[in-house]
Amino acid sequence: MNPPLRKIDLHTHSTASDGTLSPAELVVSAKARGIVALSITDHDTFEGVSEALEAGQREGVRVVSGVELSVDHRDGSIHLLGYGFDHCNKALIRAVEYLIESRNERNLGMIKRLSELGFSITLEDVRELSKRGALGRAHLAQWLYISRQVGSIDEAFDKLIGKGKPAYLDRKRLDLSDACSLIHAAGGVTVWAHPGLHKGNLSHKLNQLQDWKRMGLDGLESDYSGHSIVLRDMLRLKAKDIGMIFTGGSDFHGDIRPSVQLGDGPGGEDIAYECWENLNGRLKEIRGR
Repeated sequence: MNPPLRKIDLHTHSTASDGTLSPAELVVSAKARGIVALSITDHDTFEGVSEALEAGQREGVRVVSGVELSVDHRDGSIHLLGYGFDHCNKALIRAVEYLIESRNERNLGMIKRLSELGFSITLEDVRELSKRGALGRAHLAQWLYISRQVGSIDEAFDKLIGKGKPAYLDRKRLDLSDACSLIHAAGGVTVWAHPGLHKGNLSHKLNQLQDWKRMGLDGLESDYSGHSIVLRDMLRLKAKDIGMIFTGGSDFHGDIRPSVQLGDGPGGEDIAYECWENLNGRLKEIRGR
């Protein structure tokens, strides 16, 4: 007799950043889809963590604190997922406040550029789309789409606000080593998010994993909804070879990215429950130091 499926999702977004479900709604939806373990990894904010943890207790879903940070390394940047940390840690809160301030400056600059390009958009317009959460590029894209100034959210990124496009502006980030140290000091685990999205320079970045491990990186996200099965398996092997963990998540955003549903893994498969076991094992190691 086959064991029951144990679905998990360790990479999701709520209205605390650029998702369209509140943290509590996200937990309820996860339960409805049979997900037993969840992390809400909003961009540069812990605002939804308490609500998610409380909803998890009510709904019987195991929820672990999460965040997604953009961090710099020697020759570029990556997205870093933090898990299981104390979201009331003062040093971590100060670091996130620094990132939010940088996001706000970038949002104003990008809105100015879009206006100069002839698009109708104001900060007040965008705030209406995220009354409680941190504003980001997804909200700019959403406004351009619902106001019928672009044909889709993807078009907004591809033509206007994606990296290297006319209205794009960069922002301040934490250094990879500093970010890992802060998350570890708060009792958490660090994971490289969606490696496959780096495409052209993935091999180059994979060659730096030993250095990143020395900086404090604990693992990589192999079971990502946008990865192929072949890439997932290669990343799992890479992680094991150098003594890292591998994890997985859908990168669910709700209506902003309707093609991605909670629990989606590579190639339409579920995210392996082993990812949850890996994360918990690493958390126990860090907390037992």
